[in-house]
Amino acid sequence: MTVAVAQNSYYSSIEGLTKVELKRALHDMMQPLHTLSYGPGEGHTWQGFWQTDRMADNQVCDRYSNEKRYFNPEDTTASITGIDIEHVWAKSWFGGIYTSDQDILKLTPARDLFNLLPSDYSANRSKSNNPIGVVTQNPPGFDNGSAKRGTSTVTYPGESVNVWEPADKWKGDFARIYFYMATCYWDAKDEDGNSLWREESLRTIDGSEWPTLLSNVYSLMLQWARQDPVDSIEIKRNDAVYHIQGNRNPFVDLPSLSEYIWGTMMDSAFYADAQIIIDPIVIPVDTIETEIADFFEDFEKGSKGGYAIGDVACTAATWTMSDALMGSLETDHFYGNKGVRIRNGYIEMTEDYADGCDSLSFYAGMYGTTASGANLSVYYSTDEGENWLPIVESEPMGSWKQYVYDMDVKDIIRLRFVCDGGGVGGTYRINIDDICMKHYVESILIGDVNDDGTISIADVTMLVNIILGKTTEGFDRKVADVNGDKQITIADVTALVNIILGK
Repeated sequence: MTVAVAQNSYYSSIEGLTKVELKRALHDMMQPLHTLSYGPGEGHTWQGFWQTDRMADNQVCDRYSNEKRYFNPEDTTASITGIDIEHVWAKSWFGGIYTSDQDILKLTPARDLFNLLPSDYSANRSKSNNPIGVVTQNPPGFDNGSAKRGTSTVTYPGESVNVWEPADKWKGDFARIYFYMATCYWDAKDEDGNSLWREESLRTIDGSEWPTLLSNVYSLMLQWARQDPVDSIEIKRNDAVYHIQGNRNPFVDLPSLSEYIWGTMMDSAFYADAQIIIDPIVIPVDTIETEIADFFEDFEKGSKGGYAIGDVACTAATWTMSDALMGSLETDHFYGNKGVRIRNGYIEMTEDYADGCDSLSFYAGMYGTTASGANLSVYYSTDEGENWLPIVESEPMGSWKQYVYDMDVKDIIRLRFVCDGGGVGGTYRINIDDICMKHYVESILIGDVNDDGTISIADVTMLVNIILGKTTEGFDRKVADVNGDKQITIADVTALVNIILGK
C-alpha cells in the first residue's frame, strides 16, 4: 500500500518541502472528514474497531496486553468485556471533548480512530494519562509483558517522571501515532477559539507549529520508529481508518517523513518517489535481520490438575512439573486464566530456548492469603539440563509481585523453578506466572562499518561504497544500518556524518 500511495501521487502536494513547511502541508491534507461517535453501537467506535483492529481469527489486536480476547461476529458493533477504548494521547490532555458529527469544525482527537485503540482494562487504568517514555523503575509499578508503567529518569533528564512504555514490537506503531497527532492536531481549538491542550499535555508538546513535540519526546519517537518499522498490521489499519474517516496517517505510508520533519533529513526537501540522491543498492529488511521473538510463558495452554510429576506442553515450552499443578482457583495468583502452583517441587523446561537471555522476569508470590513460609530458587542451564547454575536461591516469598534479573546468556538456555514449601508434608505453596526471557542482544558499535573499533571518515567512505555496490561483503549490516530503519541507504551516510560531527 505504501508504494501504491506514492505512485498515485497522493502526496504530490508535499513534495519539495522541508521541515515546518512540510509539516504544515501535511496538517492541511490529513484532517479527518468524518469521525465515528464514541462507544458501542452502529456508527460508533466499536464498529470501527471491528474494521481496524480485528485479526483473522476475530481476535482483538490489543497493543497493551498479551491477553487474548475476541470480537463477537454476531454483533460487530458490541464492546468486549475486559477491553477499553484507549486514547493514545489521553483525552484529559485536550479537555475530553467528543462533539457531534454535524459540526466538522469541532472534530477533536477524542474521536479520531488514529488516536483510539482497543486496550486491556487493567493496562489502560494503569497507563492513565501519563506520557510515554522509558520505564527505569525496577520492578515497574505495572508490567503485564506488553505494557508497563513506572518512573523514568532518562526520558525527562534531571527528573523522575511517571511514564508508560509499550512492548518493543509496538513502539514504532505508537511513535507514528505521536507523529500523526503532533501534525494533525497541534493547533486544535474549542468552539471559542481557545487551544484544547491542557496542562497534562505539557510533558509531550510545546504548543508550537514546529517542532510541537518536545525534543526529548521526538528523539525517543524517532528511535522507536527506526527500531520497529511499519508492518502489515499497521498498513492494514491505516487503510481501514482511511475508509472510515477519509484521511491517512502519512507516517505509515511514508515512514521517512518523520526524519524530514524531526530527524536526520530536516535540511533536505522531501520527495515521495525519490528519497535518495544517488542510485544505491538498497539492502532490505529481510536481508539484515529477522526479528527474534522473546520467550514468554503465560501458561494459558496446557492443563494439569494434580501434584504428581508429569510433562505439560504450555504456551512457550513443555515443562516437567513435580509436586506442581496449573492453578486457576480464586486463591491462586496469576494473569489471564491460570498459572502454576508449586508445593515442595519444581517446574523445569524440557527443551532449550535458542536465542539466549538478556534478562529474566516473572511474577511470583505466596498462594492464597498466606503471607510467607515458602522459598523460591531459580536456576538456569546452558548444557541441556546437565548442570544448573543459580539465578537466585532461597528467596523468601511474600505478596504477588514481579522479579527481574539481568542474565547476559548468549547461547541456549532452559529454566528451573524450585519451591521449598516447608519440606515433605509442608503446606506452603507459591504461584508463578508470565515468565519472560528477553533474547540476548550483542553489544555492537553502530557506525563502525570497517570494524576498526572507532567511528571515522573511513567508515563513511566504506558505507558509500556499500551503497554504490562497490563493497558487497566484509561488513556487518546491523552496524551499517546507522539510522536503524533496517535499510542501508544514503540516509545512513547522513546519520553517520552527523555522529562524527557530534550532531
